Amino acid sequence: MRKKIHQQIYWYSCLGIAFMLPVWGKLLPTIIVIFILNWLLSGDYLKTVPALFSSKSRRNTLLFASIYLLYVIGLLYTTNFTYAWFDLEVKLSLLIFPVIFSTADVGFLDSKRLRLMMLVYTAGCVLGSLLMLGHGLTLWERDIPGAFYYMKLSWYFHPSYFAMYVDFAMVFLVLELLEKFSSLSSGTKIIYYLLLTYFFVFIFLLSSKMGLVCMVIIAVLTSAELVFRKRKMVPGLALIIMFLLIAWGGLHFFKGTSIRVSRSSATLTGTVADTVKSKSTSDRIDIWKTAGGIIRSNLLIGVGTGDVKDALLEQYREKNVAEALEFKLNAHNQYLQTFMTLGLPGIAALLLMLILPMLAAFRRGNYLYFVFIILFAVNILVESMFETQAGVVWYAFFNIILFSVNRE
Repeated sequence: MRKKIHQQIYWYSCLGIAFMLPVWGKLLPTIIVIFILNWLLSGDYLKTVPALFSSKSRRNTLLFASIYLLYVIGLLYTTNFTYAWFDLEVKLSLLIFPVIFSTADVGFLDSKRLRLMMLVYTAGCVLGSLLMLGHGLTLWERDIPGAFYYMKLSWYFHPSYFAMYVDFAMVFLVLELLEKFSSLSSGTKIIYYLLLTYFFVFIFLLSSKMGLVCMVIIAVLTSAELVFRKRKMVPGLALIIMFLLIAWGGLHFFKGTSIRVSRSSATLTGTVADTVKSKSTSDRIDIWKTAGGIIRSNLLIGVGTGDVKDALLEQYREKNVAEALEFKLNAHNQYLQTFMTLGLPGIAALLLMLILPMLAAFRRGNYLYFVFIILFAVNILVESMFETQAGVVWYAFFNIILFSVNRE
């Protein structure tokens, strides 16, 4: 009976995290604390810690905490301990979830419950987007331009982060249609198609360039799944052609998004005058160049957990990267951010924790986990997602859930 109660608390805590991630992130620490207290009171770890030496799956789960341990080691050669402790607090999910899931009884997780969790998460994405639209409506009533667009629409989430959340929900819906089409009721299929259409439009409203790129990736991978695995050549090719046509139409209909995409493309290729460059893209390029210089000077072990922010600000000042200095911006690329902080061990750990599970998921035909890792790996090319709760909790939670459900 006691074991059942603890497993129920684990389960409802997971549902709470999945639902609140795209709705109200401020509640997440409270739910995670409940999750931790339940683990401590359950005492599972008293039996399972010795099993870490004999259970390969538990050891592999715990290995995801390696990068957090490197950040702890980074304290040994840092000087700004105020920022270091703050940084470790932000990244704590990278330690909490691997430790708990490697030592807890995770019998409450199976493929059926994962499906329910993803449905709850998708519902959270719908509610979160509706809250944004409601906020946009209040701005529109006050005649504020761009009320349903970009930062004004996504006022409490960065548009790139929320677009990533929505993209992941779309992956789940696509997988449902791919794997369970014949068993789904007509009503469920209609709801799924409507949700995919709604999310598609919402990402255009968010005007997240990486969100749009990830939608293309989802369409390409889905088409490849149909053509190569399911041997459905015509539906697979028809899907990608239809998606590209609809996306082309979306770029023509949503003018603000079209302008952002065009300017970013022109900025990257150097085919536009400075006066019409994409501000966010050109700023990122300046920041990446600055981060690259810091990496070259601190290749082996980085600058340390607490000193990475100071190192960036110093270089922004020297190189006159004014806006990055004013807003104290991070590297806007997690690969560069980790490389600057921890050097070669850090970037190696980050790459391994993405590449190895992705390859394993591909071999096992685990489409949801495979695409999840791809979405994250692509998004952290333009955002330092381990530097914010919105990014680190989303990755740490779903990564360990998807890995635990499918671990051997």
